[in-house]
Amino acid sequence: MDKKSVFWTGVIGLVIALIVIAWLTDPFGLAPDGQEHTPDGQEHAPDQNGHVEEPQAYVPELPDTAEVTGLTPGNDTITEPDPHPDTGQPTWRPAELFPATRVYQGPDFELEDLDGSRLRLSDYEGRIIVLNLWATWCPPCRDEVPALIRLQEEYGDRGVQVIGVSLDENGARQKVADFAQSFGVNYPTPVDDGRVQEKYGPLSVIPTTYILDGGRNIRFYAPGYLEYAQMEAAVEELLND
Repeated sequence: MDKKSVFWTGVIGLVIALIVIAWLTDPFGLAPDGQEHTPDGQEHAPDQNGHVEEPQAYVPELPDTAEVTGLTPGNDTITEPDPHPDTGQPTWRPAELFPATRVYQGPDFELEDLDGSRLRLSDYEGRIIVLNLWATWCPPCRDEVPALIRLQEEYGDRGVQVIGVSLDENGARQKVADFAQSFGVNYPTPVDDGRVQEKYGPLSVIPTTYILDGGRNIRFYAPGYLEYAQMEAAVEELLND
């Protein structure tokens, strides 16, 4: 083989090697299956005109406040709470209580309460509603319950109603009933059938609390554990509105 043939053979081999490398590493976002891979992590196939759907901007799955409890969707692992500086007892870092930035009425729902009666959110319209989404297996949820009990005791006569919708599954009704009795819960704790989580989700963390005014408008939102003082301040603001 002469030098010219060797040269062109080498060039052709190099071109083939570069094509293979490009196909394997996909540097231009074009997958071997012919679908464009975009920053939102989804595959967008070209339509009949060869156009590819514009991907939505990437939105993180969890807000920073999810770190308050260490809970993530589908993950029951809880981080250990911080020790209290004075008592040394475990204590959860409180979540931020966000005020609403627009008028949005909380979706109505109807569930069966533990006593068999029907609980409809709209029946409490005219009262300030503290809607708490929780579960018996969630440590920060359990630790938040005494504050909710106290809030109902001290503000129930002033037009405040706490409602704790349980997200427990698998024999949840009995679990929640036993929990409510042992803790002396003084507010309704119906078990969600999936519709409340659908209407108020997706949830990034539990507990999650919504505080609604008398018109059932969501005025505050907290993804995570709340202390009594935070709940009280929000309720007082709405009572004086």
